[in-house]
Amino acid sequence: MTARVLLGLALGAAFAGGGLAPLTAQRAPGVADLVVINGTVLTMDRADTRAQALAIRDGRIVEVGGDDVVRAWLGPSTRVVDAHGRTVIPGLIDSHVHALGAAPVEAVRPFRTLASVGELQEWLRDEARRSPAPGWIWSPRVYPTRLKEGRFPTRAELDAAVPDRPAVADGAYAFVLNSAALRAAGITADAPDPAGAQIVRDSRGEPTGLLRNARAALARYLPAPTAGLPLEQIEALHRVYLESGITSVVERGASVDGYRAYEALKASGRLHVRATVTLMLPAGMQAADAVRVIEALPLKPGQGDDRLKVGPLKLTVDGGILLGTSFMREPYGPPSRALYGVQGDRYRGFLSVQPEVIHAVMAAGHARGWQMSAHVTGDAGVDVVLDAFEAAQRAHPRPDARHTLIHAYFPTPEVARRTAALGVLVDTQPAWFYKDADALIAALGALRLERFIGVKTWRNAGVRVALNTDHMFGADRDTAMNPFNPFLTMATAVTRRTESGRVLGPSEAVTRLEALRMMTIDAAAMSFDEANRGSIEVGKLGDVAILSDDLLACPEDRIRHIRSDVTIVGGSVVR
Repeated sequence: MTARVLLGLALGAAFAGGGLAPLTAQRAPGVADLVVINGTVLTMDRADTRAQALAIRDGRIVEVGGDDVVRAWLGPSTRVVDAHGRTVIPGLIDSHVHALGAAPVEAVRPFRTLASVGELQEWLRDEARRSPAPGWIWSPRVYPTRLKEGRFPTRAELDAAVPDRPAVADGAYAFVLNSAALRAAGITADAPDPAGAQIVRDSRGEPTGLLRNARAALARYLPAPTAGLPLEQIEALHRVYLESGITSVVERGASVDGYRAYEALKASGRLHVRATVTLMLPAGMQAADAVRVIEALPLKPGQGDDRLKVGPLKLTVDGGILLGTSFMREPYGPPSRALYGVQGDRYRGFLSVQPEVIHAVMAAGHARGWQMSAHVTGDAGVDVVLDAFEAAQRAHPRPDARHTLIHAYFPTPEVARRTAALGVLVDTQPAWFYKDADALIAALGALRLERFIGVKTWRNAGVRVALNTDHMFGADRDTAMNPFNPFLTMATAVTRRTESGRVLGPSEAVTRLEALRMMTIDAAAMSFDEANRGSIEVGKLGDVAILSDDLLACPEDRIRHIRSDVTIVGGSVVR
């Protein structure tokens, strides 16, 4: 393929996406700020064009093609990066991170993964010694799927570790409280279930210590936030992202203050990744609150620029499958009792908010021009959210709203077709399959695990899917609570291999190129940015990564070990 044809393809794809001003009708050679030569460039354009080199000027790509064509952009001040034949890809986009949540933890006490009940007890005892009484002690995030015992810790085990002050094993969507915490919170046999939550009780009606979806009910006992967010630690996490070739992130659940923290980073020249910030709607909203809460927001849809902008609004609809609080169509069943502490054969999980609230919130945001997103993990929860998206669109028709299902772990072809017809996107996390499917298969059964994080089902129906990591705790890409290694994410989507080496649901596997597409151009579409980033095309932002290995040809077990040798953002080498 000639350089001129390559250029024509790149220009055509760039302009077809919309939002790009033509560079010039006649391509007069200029001088680039940076060129990458002698590479294997995976452009990720519509034709999956391959090239050797690219040139960047004023932060944007001005040439893609052969080395001879790109060398015409060389000048005395041009920085030349020789890829030495290595794979060059668009800068990766992690469309679901929680750097704002991870940073405060790292600033106070670096996150530690607890692998057993014994390690949890040790941590709680140590924290009791470190922190003054009589405050509550909250563990690091723990999931029963990640504990050696394959279950929640018990109230008695927490009592043994901390008998004289409130202590909680924190699972985000399920908590285990010790006896002192139950007393402090007034959770007795007579206490009613909090709204959208459940107090698990024994055969005598006494609380066992396990609470489901009860974070709002325990909010007053959470550790007091530090004054301001630790910008230095947020910046440090962003630099770790860059080391893996991640050049753009979507912060997936921020307050307005969280957005202001990103603004402060940008104003001080310390925002090294491109960021889109999702605004979290408050827990406990009622249907009557929806319009007032959304109209009171001091930020507008899409406000910002190529470095930082406002993203969608987000509502939490159900819990998490790792905790047994996803809202499912079918009961969890007797095999799930050991992992989740489920009582009764009809338990299906439940919604955190009532359907009328979901409908009201989605309608209010949609009518006011917001992209709406929902944390929803269970298949029955997805049904409710799609009903709400469909009703909102019917009441206020709006082209290309790109509302989004976040997680949506158990697709069926029927649901996938409905999702595609509504123009709804999916944001999902294969690394959870890698880390947790070994524990989940015993609790949920092989049939459910065949379609767990069923990426191929979504794509076959025409749904645009973004693969991402849901990074929330820890500063190491491989040992964080949710590993934020993008190559582990892609490797899992390609192999359907769990941490133990077991292959589950091989029919849901995708190709390497498809996996890369879901972390580049399709991820860019999640935030309406496909005309500006996500592929290496003339006119797009100069964000690229040069990889340590050949992503398309290296052995499968090597994919997750790939790193970015060189990361470039806007034509500047940042790694």
